[in-house]
Amino acid sequence: MIKEKLKFNFILRWSSTSVSMGMSGMLMMHFAFYATDTVGLDPGLVGVLILVSRLLDAAIGIIAGFVVDRTRTRFGKGRHYDLFLLPMWFCVVLLFSTPDFGMTGRIIYVFAFYSLATSVLTTLAHSGQTAYMGRAIPDDHDRAKVTSVSAVLVMLVCSIGSIAFPQLMTVLGSQHGGWRVISLVYALPMCAIGVLRFFTVKEKQLNGDSDENQRIGAKEGLRVIFRNKYIFILAAAGMLCNITMTVTSTVTTYFFTYIIGDLGLMSFVGIVGFASPLVLLMFPAAIRTIGGMNFVRIGLVLAIAGNLIKLISIKNIPLLVAAQLFANIGLSAFMMMTGYFLLQVIDHGERKFGKRVEGLSSAVSGLFGKIGGGLASLLVGGLMGLAGYVNLSAEQPAAALNAVTALYSWIPAVFCTLILISLHFYDLDKKRKD
Repeated sequence: MIKEKLKFNFILRWSSTSVSMGMSGMLMMHFAFYATDTVGLDPGLVGVLILVSRLLDAAIGIIAGFVVDRTRTRFGKGRHYDLFLLPMWFCVVLLFSTPDFGMTGRIIYVFAFYSLATSVLTTLAHSGQTAYMGRAIPDDHDRAKVTSVSAVLVMLVCSIGSIAFPQLMTVLGSQHGGWRVISLVYALPMCAIGVLRFFTVKEKQLNGDSDENQRIGAKEGLRVIFRNKYIFILAAAGMLCNITMTVTSTVTTYFFTYIIGDLGLMSFVGIVGFASPLVLLMFPAAIRTIGGMNFVRIGLVLAIAGNLIKLISIKNIPLLVAAQLFANIGLSAFMMMTGYFLLQVIDHGERKFGKRVEGLSSAVSGLFGKIGGGLASLLVGGLMGLAGYVNLSAEQPAAALNAVTALYSWIPAVFCTLILISLHFYDLDKKRKD
C-alpha cells in the first residue's frame, strides 16, 4: 500500500487546538503577577494556591487517564476531549475578572476559577491528546514531522501573543477591568481556532483497536505502566522541565518590571519566539541521523549556557535577548516534542507487553509535569516571600530583587542540568535503530 502524503493543510488543522491551548498557557503564565499586583494577594499564598491546584490537577489527570483507556465513542478515543477548551477559556476570562468583595472572597474566587481553568478543564482537554494523535497520525515519521512543524506554528503564534501582551498591559493593565479586556482579546479568536481540529481531523482505526484492547482495566494498565521504565524517565524529565519553564515564565514579568524597570521591553524577549521554534524544523532530520533524544540533549546544553549568560547581561538588552534565545531553544526541543517521545514509549510498551496503554501513560507523564508546575509556583512564591517581596508596591527590597534575578537565571540553569542527567537513561532511540 502506498502511504498517503502528508499535506501542510492537515498540519495546520492539527495544530489549531495546540495553538489555542498554548495561547491560554501563555496568558496563565502571568497569573501570579496578576494575583499579587492587581488582586493584592501575598506571593507565598499564591504559590500555595497554585500548588494545591496542581495536586488537584494531578488527581483529575489520573482519573481522566483511566477514562480515556476505556473510552470508545462515535468520535473515537481522544478526539472529543478537544471540546473542553471552550469552557476552559470561559473560566480564564472569569479568573481575570476577579470582583472586589473582600480579601477572603477574592482568595476563594481566584482559587476556584484558577482550579477550574487549569486543573479541571485544561487537564480534560489534554487527556485525549496522545490517543488522538496515535490514531489520526499512525506513522511514526509523520508524527515527528507533524509534531515539529506544529510546535513551530504554536510557538510562533504564542510569540505574537507574548509580544502583544506587554503592550496591552501598558495600555490596559492599570485600568479598571483591564485584565478582563486583555483576556477577551485572546479568548475570543482562540475559541474559534481551537475547535477546528475536532471538526476537521478524524481518528483512524489501529490494528490493536479491538474492544478487548480498548477497554483496559485499571489494575492491568498500572501493571504495564510500572513495567515500562521509560515512562518514568520521561515523566521525571518532564517534571524538571515544567519546573524550569514555570519558574522562568512566572518571574519574567517581575524581572522586567523591577530589575529592568520597563515592562514594555519584555516584548523584545518575546521576539525570540520567532527564531527559537525554527530549530525544531530540524527534528525529523535529527531522528534519521543523530537521534531525536540526542537533538534534545544538545538543546539542553544551550539552555544551560543561555540561563547562565543572563547573569552577566542584566542591563544589556541585546545580550539578554540572545541568552533567552539559547534558553528557549533548549527547553523547546524537549517540551514541544514530549508527545512524540511519549508515543514512542507507548509503542515500546505495546510491543513488549502486548497492551497499548495510552490514557494512563499520558496521565502519569502529566502527573509529574503538574507536580513540577506546582513546586515551581511554590518555589517562586516562597522564595520571593522569604526575600520580603511587597505586593502592590512600586519599590522592592534588595533581597527580593536578588531573588527575582536568581529565579530568572542560575536556578533554571540548575534544573536544565538535572533534565540532562535524567535523559541520560533514555535509550529508546538506540533500541529502535537496533
